[in-house]
Amino acid sequence: MLLAKRNQLEPEKRKEKSLYIQTQLIKTKIWQKAKTIMLYASFQSEVETHDLILKALDKKKYVLLPRVNAHKEIIPYSIQDPNFDLAPGYAGILEPLPERCIVWDIDNIDLIIIPGCGFDLKGGRLGYGLGCYDRFLRKIKNSPLKIGFAFEICIVPSLPFTSRDIKMDIVITEQRIIYCYL
Repeated sequence: MLLAKRNQLEPEKRKEKSLYIQTQLIKTKIWQKAKTIMLYASFQSEVETHDLILKALDKKKYVLLPRVNAHKEIIPYSIQDPNFDLAPGYAGILEPLPERCIVWDIDNIDLIIIPGCGFDLKGGRLGYGLGCYDRFLRKIKNSPLKIGFAFEICIVPSLPFTSRDIKMDIVITEQRIIYCYL
């Protein structure tokens, strides 16, 4: 249901809302202080991230993007130029090319921006059902800040949550910033 709502957003509206979400993030001290940021290459109707990737690179931040291996595990790679370093990978999502990019130490990430089909007010996240991000986040020892990107129509009061699920610290929409760790 949340994915269907998100898919109904017109491309113009999605772009406009995505830019506002990105602006909300860029204004935060969290973004300004972060040196190593893991983003995602937006896919289909997700909050768009291409401009944010370029802005992070322009600010000389280390930009990481996920690559999903055959075991459905996320491996972060450092990229330099999204126009040359990415190619369609798992499910057609743009991923770093291993021959051009460097695998990054998962315990050396300051901030992770995470997509989702839906989020709740306590930081619960509904992804695509594979658990890739949850498994990846459980492996990280230094607990980087986790921020979910979502359109307001994808925010619900509560989502089912299990011990395998990892909550977001913050969720940013085009209407608000939800601090889930307070």
